[in-house]
This record gives sequence, C-alpha cells and structure tokens, in this order.
Amino acid sequence: MDEDKLRTIESIMVRDVITFSRDTPVLEVAKRMVKEQISCVVVSDDKKPVGIVTERDLIDRVIVHKRDIEETKMEDIMTHPVMTITPDDEIVPVGESMKKKHVRRFPVVNDKGELVGLVTETDVLEGIIRLVKHLDWQLIKTKITVEEYINKLREAKILNE
Repeated sequence: MDEDKLRTIESIMVRDVITFSRDTPVLEVAKRMVKEQISCVVVSDDKKPVGIVTERDLIDRVIVHKRDIEETKMEDIMTHPVMTITPDDEIVPVGESMKKKHVRRFPVVNDKGELVGLVTETDVLEGIIRLVKHLDWQLIKTKITVEEYINKLREAKILNE
C-alpha cells in the first residue's frame, strides 16, 4: 500500500455501511443491528448521511423513555446533524477529533456528500497501531533514531510541535 494512503481514513474505513431511511421503525433497525452484530447504523437521504443511531441511542431514547418500538421512527431518535469526514482525512487527526468531540463513529463521505464508509474508534486505533508498526519497520530499515525520524516529520510538516 502507498505510504501516503497508509495514513488516510480510506485505508481503515468500513465500506459496507448499513443505512436506513428516516421513516424506518426502530424495531426493524434494532433487529438488523442484532442480526449483523453492529453497534450503529446511518440514516440517509439520497445516499447522504443525515443522522446516526447507536445502541446507546436505542437505550437512552427508546427503552428508558418507554417509547413504542414499532411506532417510533429513526428520525425520532437519530443524532443529527451528523459529523462526517472524507476518505482523504488522516487517521491521527480524526482520532484527535473523536476524542475532542466525544464522538465514537464518523460516516465517511465523498466530494458529493454521499456516504462511502464508516470509521469507528476501533478502526482508528487499529490504523494507528499499523502506522506505529510501519514506523518501526522504517526506522529499522533506514537505521535512523526515533528522534531523527520525528525531526524529519516536523520538517516535512507532517507532525506538529
């Protein structure tokens, strides 16, 4: 894989994202989440993400409030507007953004705003681990110290102070 691509969201995103429309009953969504063993789904209009629903949303916004799971629709409980990222965004800044904004998942959109993937905290962690392993291999291969490598990254403006 191209070294530049190794740092991008495109290299870690899940491409097959399960989506539902705003008017889908919550019960249908919950059954699908259990079947697929997933923790969230994206609500979309014309391939564009307009909301996200997580397991926590189902508990907080449906079960705790004793809402009718057959009558409650996705638009009634979805988190919106949804924050998105692009496939070209870099993994580490996205991870920092997740921490800062207290967000565990980001839908990934193309330049038309259409959903092309999903990234979770776990995906970001795995991507960072892969980057560290790659860095370790590069240091061994080039026989430079970590400090020298960090200075090179700073000079190339890849790493900030």
